[in-house]
Amino acid sequence: MALRAAISSLNPLRAGGTEMPPNLLLLVKIIALALLLTNHARLLPDPFLPFLTMFDAVPGAAFQFSVKVIFICAAVALLLNRAVRWTSLALGASILISVVASKAYYGNNKTFAGLMLLFAGLSDYDRPLHLLRWQLSLVYFGAGLNKVMDGDWQTGLFFEHWARMKVKNPVYIAFSDILPPLVAGKLMCWFTMAAELGASAGLLFGGALPYALWANVLFQAGLLEFTGTTFTMFFYAMQAATLAFVVWPKQILVIYDGDCGLCNRIRTIFESLDFDEMFQWRTYQSAIGDPHGITMQALEEKMHIVVDNAEILSGFAAFRRILMCSPWFWLVLTALIAAPPDNWQTWRRVVVALTLCLFLPVFKPVGEIVYSWVARNRRRIMPGSTCGLEPANGNTIKSA
Repeated sequence: MALRAAISSLNPLRAGGTEMPPNLLLLVKIIALALLLTNHARLLPDPFLPFLTMFDAVPGAAFQFSVKVIFICAAVALLLNRAVRWTSLALGASILISVVASKAYYGNNKTFAGLMLLFAGLSDYDRPLHLLRWQLSLVYFGAGLNKVMDGDWQTGLFFEHWARMKVKNPVYIAFSDILPPLVAGKLMCWFTMAAELGASAGLLFGGALPYALWANVLFQAGLLEFTGTTFTMFFYAMQAATLAFVVWPKQILVIYDGDCGLCNRIRTIFESLDFDEMFQWRTYQSAIGDPHGITMQALEEKMHIVVDNAEILSGFAAFRRILMCSPWFWLVLTALIAAPPDNWQTWRRVVVALTLCLFLPVFKPVGEIVYSWVARNRRRIMPGSTCGLEPANGNTIKSA
């Protein structure tokens, strides 16, 4: 039993049961996984034109080797849930020390990723997330201010040259060609500046925070769709940072149809991946919906979930929340984007676009239509052979 518990604690798909809140652990795991899958260790430098002259006195080969060892060991330890606060600090420090030691290695994306790891390691259940919020806001403020003060951004010249000559985006080129010179570039430049400065301001005010977080998600996803690239670590770190502001539930009750073969198959799959034991699956035939005021007719039509015995969701919204609160989903999604080679731009665009369609509020009506069709036809899709009644221990009674 002790051996099984020890092995379970090493599961990289777990996010609970450590000294770090699950959403913050998932944040740093996403960054660590992306760093490993993109082989970022190969980029770690020896001292070269350092920001601090003290690094000139450090032997280059020894410095590079030491930083790489710390980097790889800390990233792997994070994924295996070992001393997560300290390993997050160590991984972030290895990146930031490399930034300070080499101007050639320096990059905003690396600095931001290192700071996210550092600040997450300094946060725990009892400490607020002010440092994470301020850092994310500062990145957008600095980026927006830098563009506003640049003449090429004000006139649209930068975006026109970048999109046409560097990125060679066919959609932008076609759009730009039907407009007067630089109009498309100016529109995109000022939209970018407004989005960055707006996100920066919104992150500092509680009421605007949800909109600022969506702006962050859409802005980074839009950059990937436009260019096909992740800008090294920017996409992963900026998107993962959003999880710092997610209220992570302690328990989710899932009420499903115990007489549905498809529902039982889905339950089996999700239960096998629920390594944090967050989800409690109960059949609606057991009358579990009564204490929560959910009618049998509503439960017959759609799956329902009860989040922390307070919030009730049904149908497609319930399915989305289950995915959103499943650590394996985010880590698998990260792997799907980070693992393929750099030239798989179309693959990344498709994966990100499908994920946006799943979670964006504007696509919710479409998701509800698809979910409702599957729910109406669930017993035809996969005929069930189970009895939805449950014994006192809550396990579904199955019959041939």
